Amino acid sequence: MLNYEDARALVFQNVKPLEKCTRPLTESQGLALSDDILAPHGMPSFDNSGVDGYAVQAQDLAQASAENPVLLENLGYIAAGDSVNEKVYSGQCMQIATGAPLPKEADSVVMKEDIEVEDSKIRYTQSIQAKENVRYHGEDIPEGDTIIPAGTVIGPVQIATLATFGFSQVPVHQVPKVSIVSTGSELIDVVGQPAEGQIRESNRFMLAGMVRQEYCEILKISMIPDLPELLNEEFEEALKADVTLICGGMSIGEKDFAREILKELGVEEIFWKIKFKPGKPLFFGRRGKTWVFGLPGNPASSYVLFEEFVRPALRKMMGRRVLEESMVKATLETPITKTYNRLHFMRGLLHEENGEFRVRPLKFQGSHSIGSLVASNALIRVEADSPSMPAGSMVSVRPLRNEIA
Repeated sequence: MLNYEDARALVFQNVKPLEKCTRPLTESQGLALSDDILAPHGMPSFDNSGVDGYAVQAQDLAQASAENPVLLENLGYIAAGDSVNEKVYSGQCMQIATGAPLPKEADSVVMKEDIEVEDSKIRYTQSIQAKENVRYHGEDIPEGDTIIPAGTVIGPVQIATLATFGFSQVPVHQVPKVSIVSTGSELIDVVGQPAEGQIRESNRFMLAGMVRQEYCEILKISMIPDLPELLNEEFEEALKADVTLICGGMSIGEKDFAREILKELGVEEIFWKIKFKPGKPLFFGRRGKTWVFGLPGNPASSYVLFEEFVRPALRKMMGRRVLEESMVKATLETPITKTYNRLHFMRGLLHEENGEFRVRPLKFQGSHSIGSLVASNALIRVEADSPSMPAGSMVSVRPLRNEIA
């Protein structure tokens, strides 16, 4: 049975980014760039004014003061979007809008509130430094610079930057297509009324939500009873995806058929079972280009294993640089008295107080517990065979994307 680190290493070694493709800029959010984006031109793309004011030659105002005002001839007005061919010579100025191109020979802009208008001339009562209030070509981003590196997830600011430089099509990795099959004869649909011994199935909805958080595509989502002939047919269809998630049937019970059926369908088993809690019977394998994760039927186990194994695998397939939320150090607010001979990722409540993280493990840690999922926003790492940990101990914690109001 593999330990947690070795199992994760096998996942990361095997899973590779999907093929490159291009997507329209408007459909690129949440995807990862497959190539470095280089600036095709400098930004700003031309010298322009940073304020509403008057473009001048700074040397004309070198001696300007309230006692020694300087009058310059106003040649007109430049609006944002105008094309400018005029030159501003010594003794002249031009009114200019924020973002408008700087006229030739001008090297500074005096703010509008710092001048006085006298007929066709402008009165200046203070000096100005050369280049003041001017945005120069390429000063923000020089031509040829890497503006966004490959592997960056595209968000609103990346979209704005790509649009600024004219990238209507964006180089990305293909989005993984994911199938989800939840197994169990005890399961009924969400609209059903459970009879004794039955439960409403929730794992496929939870897993689909987690998959959609990564902007991946759901190819198939289904629920199937523990009947080998039906499982065989359903699994075969699900294996057409890039990633297949099989929930339930992965242990050693009389009705746990999933693992054997996957083998019969040609899925190569890379590992099965890990020294981990919750979720020891994790399965990882492949058939052709399809990666298969077999998750336990207990919702807390499926949730935690998705966070620690499936989510980073999906991110790697998308070519992302950051595969998971970084662990943080936090102070235990209440003791952990019960530990196990397996690495345990406990559900906990994380918050920040006076600039440091503090975490409280939930009292109920059952692998079947829905309540512990909705009440937690972090996973606390407790090492195998760890002694009891008193309040005040420092622990490693994985923050989760679960809002606690």
